[in-house]
Amino acid sequence: MVPQTLASLPSEILSEIFEHLPLSDLARLVRTSTFFARIGTRLLYDRLFFNSVRPKASVSIARLRSQFILAYFGSNSEKLLAVQAAKGRSILHYVAAAGNRALMNILLKKGANVSVRNQNGETPLHTALEKGKEAMAVELIDAGADVLSPARGRTILAYVHAGTSQPVVEKLIWAIRAAGGDISHCTPDGHTALHYASRRGYDSLVGILVANGADVFAANKYGHPPLISAILQKRVGVSKILLSAMKSDPRGYDINEPIASLKGVPRSWIPEKISMFYENGDTVLHSAVRTWSIATVQLLLDFGANPLAQNNPGYTEPKTPFDIAVLGRCPELVILIAGINDAPAFWTSNGYIQEGLETCVREAYAGTVRVLCDLYKEGKVHLDLTAVANEMLRTCRYYGDHVPDQDVNDTVTYVVSAGANINAQDERGRTPLHLLCRFGGGKYQDDAKFRLIKYLLNCGADWRIRDEEGNTVLHTAAKEWECDRVIRHILRTISPTDRAIVGSGNGDRNTPLHYYTGSFATVGCKKYSTTSSYRLLVAKPS
Repeated sequence: MVPQTLASLPSEILSEIFEHLPLSDLARLVRTSTFFARIGTRLLYDRLFFNSVRPKASVSIARLRSQFILAYFGSNSEKLLAVQAAKGRSILHYVAAAGNRALMNILLKKGANVSVRNQNGETPLHTALEKGKEAMAVELIDAGADVLSPARGRTILAYVHAGTSQPVVEKLIWAIRAAGGDISHCTPDGHTALHYASRRGYDSLVGILVANGADVFAANKYGHPPLISAILQKRVGVSKILLSAMKSDPRGYDINEPIASLKGVPRSWIPEKISMFYENGDTVLHSAVRTWSIATVQLLLDFGANPLAQNNPGYTEPKTPFDIAVLGRCPELVILIAGINDAPAFWTSNGYIQEGLETCVREAYAGTVRVLCDLYKEGKVHLDLTAVANEMLRTCRYYGDHVPDQDVNDTVTYVVSAGANINAQDERGRTPLHLLCRFGGGKYQDDAKFRLIKYLLNCGADWRIRDEEGNTVLHTAAKEWECDRVIRHILRTISPTDRAIVGSGNGDRNTPLHYYTGSFATVGCKKYSTTSSYRLLVAKPS
């Protein structure tokens, strides 16, 4: 109803009304009829392109294809081309970003500078490539857009969208070469096009660049070929393309040679935690292991990376990639590296495997412990089991919500199976059995401890060993009401000779029965006479 009423007004009055409408209302109104469009589109486009809301409204340029916008651009091209928006963007930048070829054609026919630059030095071609507007990019290349001058210090190939098709990329490469450029040229920012594509993980683009002669060995300002950023950014697909090209290159590539320092390389190129721990003489595998990426490390191993290559820190003993995996407590990597084809007969180390194993035992990283113990049993690694047994004692106190109970059990089991002293004693004389008799952590935890106690006893753990207070394991268990089943298990399997020890006192002359009854003055109290543990404790030696 309102549009019909408005339509009856003179066009001069309508123009006055339209000038006072909010932009969104004006846009809706001109779409209601051709009559309103003829009157209102000039006002609409003036406000779109020549006031403060222009940058936000520019996103709609892609949809502007009517006779009105074409006519508007044709008659106002000089004015439009003279305007600069935020950061020096021209109307050509917005049209290129929108991919509106009809509007671009009008502007180019009116003599627009196809290589006009914004404050960052970017031309409309940079914008079209970055936004993935392929048809627009082709048109700008054909129109003679500058393809050599860098923007923000980068080559124009660094702006190519990940999904850009091969024909468009190759057309850009052709244009660069036709203008006398080199696609492997290191631009002012210190990187080649292949470095950018590799860092971002653009598999398709990297493949196209390599196939068209991009130098896979070209070093950036940090001395790294594109492979380094690809590996350390975990770009597995890109890394495989680069490694294959480097391997087949007549110049050859030694994957085990030290890489240039990662220190000071910004995290946009190398993850900060990787560059922080770089050590002199690191190979690419050393640094890849520090990413904890299974796929990346597997790829390097497949291409012949040596897990026993030593770096040369200078301030400490050299490390191998395998050392780093062990020290990092990464069971998946330890398992992966130890299981490679043609594994070394002996895993040499400057004490780091021992150090890592002790940490893994103490903190119950069962997977790593299993692999290292298996290697030890096969004679492929040197370990000090005395030191490992000392850490095993700490593992027996490591149960809790921070670690699965079974990981603790498995860790102790693996260490014992490797030959560690099952009766090792801590500074207070306590054995693993003593330490495990600390129940009350909940049913599942207590069950796990009891399973481990039974395993240790079956493997020859000696319950008779006394701690510094003269307590056997029975004394310790008798102090804990929850350890009733431990007492029963031990007493049902002991020999007649050991029966005499059951009734012996500790340093304070207290027997297990004293602790079990909870009162030294009530030994033999009928309150406990019906329990199986009580009967076993008071049983006389035969």
